[in-house]
Amino acid sequence: MLISPPDAPKLPSVSVSPSAEIVEGSSVTLTCSGDANPAANYTWYKENVDSPKASGQIFTITDFRAEHSGNYYCEAQNRIGRHNSTLQLIVVAGSSTTTMMINIIRLILLVLVSVLLLLFCLWMRKKKSLSSTTEPNEPIETVEMRELESDPDYTNISPLNRETAACGRSSE
Repeated sequence: MLISPPDAPKLPSVSVSPSAEIVEGSSVTLTCSGDANPAANYTWYKENVDSPKASGQIFTITDFRAEHSGNYYCEAQNRIGRHNSTLQLIVVAGSSTTTMMINIIRLILLVLVSVLLLLFCLWMRKKKSLSSTTEPNEPIETVEMRELESDPDYTNISPLNRETAACGRSSE
């Protein structure tokens, strides 16, 4: 039987599930593994934090938040030596926040398009009403006079005062 000599842990392998970019509020599992003789003990640390976060090959963070973002490292240690590997975790905006923002943007766009469509319809209506009362190449003053002549109040005015009435009416 061949016995291998004791040695320090090899550089541990670290992985994260579901991914390195975690949606805010979700759960994330960090796993550390490596070869060592004798077997290694595993400890998880967060960079710039003195005390360990967890011990064991698996470290789970539930309800991941922005303050959880940063570099984590796993240290594999036995009586011969130690090695560590680092993993960076980044929180991304929660799916509910993203969905809410997209829905707000959609609503704003819908309102803007509706207002523009309403303004366009009003403009076309006004343009159509002007073109239906105007002959091609007919001056606007002639159209105004025709409208006044069909007005019962205007027809009761003497011919001398009609010009004054037309001027007063066009300024309204």
